Amino acid sequence: MTPRIAATVLALFASAFLVDAKTITGEVTDSSGKPMGGVMVSAHDLERRQSTSVFSQEDGSFSIDGLREIEFKVRARLMGQLDVWKEGVHAGTKMQIKMQPATGKDLEKQRPAASAFGMLKFDDLRAKLNFKMMCSYCHQIGTVPFRTPEQPVDWETMIRRMDGFGGLYKQTQKTVIKRIIDTYKDDAVERWPTFQPPPAPTGSAAKAKITAWELGKRYESSFHDLEIDPKGRLAYAVNISKHYLVTLDTVTGEQVYKQFPRGSYGPHSIEPDNEGHMWVTMCATGQMAKYDLNSKEFEIHSSAEAPARRGSYPHTLRVNPEDPEGLVWYTDAGRNSCFWIHPKTKKVKEYHLLQANQAVAAGKGESRGITPYGLDYSPVDGMIWYTKLNGNRIGRIDPNAPDGDIKEWNPPFRGPRRLHVAPDGMIWVPGFGSGVFGKFNPKTEKWTIYDLPDKDNQIPYALNVAPNGQVWICGTGNDSLLRFNPKTEYLVEYRLPNRVSYTREIEFDEDGNVWTSTSGPSRHMETGYGAVIKLEPLDLSDTGGIKLKGYVPDRSTLTYEQARKVNYQGKNAKLLAKIDKTDLPKGYTNDKHKAYKDAVYKKLTGNQKYRIHILWQEKRKSDPDMPNAGRSFVKIMEHVAKNEIQRQSQRQRQQLNRAPVAPQLNDPELVEKYDADGDGKLSPIEKGNARADGGLPKRK
Repeated sequence: MTPRIAATVLALFASAFLVDAKTITGEVTDSSGKPMGGVMVSAHDLERRQSTSVFSQEDGSFSIDGLREIEFKVRARLMGQLDVWKEGVHAGTKMQIKMQPATGKDLEKQRPAASAFGMLKFDDLRAKLNFKMMCSYCHQIGTVPFRTPEQPVDWETMIRRMDGFGGLYKQTQKTVIKRIIDTYKDDAVERWPTFQPPPAPTGSAAKAKITAWELGKRYESSFHDLEIDPKGRLAYAVNISKHYLVTLDTVTGEQVYKQFPRGSYGPHSIEPDNEGHMWVTMCATGQMAKYDLNSKEFEIHSSAEAPARRGSYPHTLRVNPEDPEGLVWYTDAGRNSCFWIHPKTKKVKEYHLLQANQAVAAGKGESRGITPYGLDYSPVDGMIWYTKLNGNRIGRIDPNAPDGDIKEWNPPFRGPRRLHVAPDGMIWVPGFGSGVFGKFNPKTEKWTIYDLPDKDNQIPYALNVAPNGQVWICGTGNDSLLRFNPKTEYLVEYRLPNRVSYTREIEFDEDGNVWTSTSGPSRHMETGYGAVIKLEPLDLSDTGGIKLKGYVPDRSTLTYEQARKVNYQGKNAKLLAKIDKTDLPKGYTNDKHKAYKDAVYKKLTGNQKYRIHILWQEKRKSDPDMPNAGRSFVKIMEHVAKNEIQRQSQRQRQQLNRAPVAPQLNDPELVEKYDADGDGKLSPIEKGNARADGGLPKRK
């Protein structure tokens, strides 16, 4: 039996299974007895670890259908009101629920992460954007569990982990621990402004049914990505930290766990190939795993081209159902490449992506690291599209060209993450750092940008485009899913059942239902469990939404486009500010920094080398937060090489002719003086400069 036939049989079984499904109905009122709309009412099936949620309507009525004939635990929830719990509620019951306002600490704990993150203040928006990019990759900022550490050493450990990419500005590194403690410790929270709950959902935002299934063990379940069979019967999710695949039968509630083979760790993303079998990127071990739905066994393959035994960090994968070869495409966040693996032959092909200065509008908004990230195929022409999260690019690969005919663009926002291509060929991209999302027209190469409400505190991780053209976006920072209508530009927010729901992926089934899973540290999650979530939008109108306005940003006004303000000191202050504004040489690329620097250095005179040293030391002293020290050094070197050939003061001559001393090679003062490229040690060329200047004795 093929996977597709098996799915059909399961769907027929599911139809028979739900014939006798029951309903819980009722009415919700406020404290004065008036009907209350927009309240989420959830029926919890404890045996199956499943909750089914709906919203009360304007008249206060609600109806939860499709339930088993058992007893349920029912919860009513609305921000600004106390939760109401009722146990032992039989299917078929008609309920009366009366809400009461929440105040004090009960109200404060309802504050979503986006609002709590807004309490953390920075010197400027650039520093905040940098912190958001580096420190909210995998979890929300400011929630109650985030605020748990109380000792400075605990905060310091956490911040160092969050700065694993080394991208936090140095000044931020020095001050952020104190900022966090001063903002989030208990007595500081008590000084926050009183939380003002948003209005209750209305219209289409209150016409949805949401089903959630808890998975795994408490405080150990974090499910990065999921995949759904076409009928929505079986859900597959991967636990990135415990290294297993779970198969959830959404009708019976059965959960089957299968550990990946020993030596294969970090299951990240999961997608079906064109035969229905599941492929998984194993990010921690640089592998691709295939899960055969017939044999229920794994195959493990290197994610790199032969003869390499492993890749770096295979990330997001996609398969074009119209591709006759069924190639499995994926990004590798640990190198500047995209790949495909042939599902039959297991051949792997690598596409080397573009370097610095090779993209349209290149060089702006980039931070340390490149990080090829999201990936999708165009249903219009089969082109492969990808993002570079830290490289701040989107790119296109032509699968029919031997070298991919690769082209990249720099979007007018920070942090392009998991993009998708719409049925009409438009490229939709979430701006994780900027709190926006954008549409890119591949024919005109023009952008249209939409700001999310409270964009400075939002972190949209991923989006997907439904077959009907509606764009669904992860409300990663405020426990929601968002639906955007490109035709009317209306945005509708659907609240999820539990707090701290960090979502990273969106999928659709054939009935138009929307699926996601929750990840991040499970101890941060309200229940302590990760979950698979199914949202059934019962009304696709714009009612209950807000009107957005698309615009084309003026790049000169963007935060990360502005020249960094550096307070240069010393006699070379104006010169260094001038050098900052120069372009990098055309032949320079990040991956060949040392080779380029050494080639230029060999042609310089001792006077020029000394001049570079003087300028570089002033630069480092005045600008310790420079985002890319290597590039800054090259700009100084190029300036001196081209413009200061004969410059040599009498004082410099005296210093160059000074009698040599004999310090050790690891002498801190010596390293500080002659470490021209700022790597903390002396290269052979730098040692030669020290000897030429008398800083080291000449070899005998």
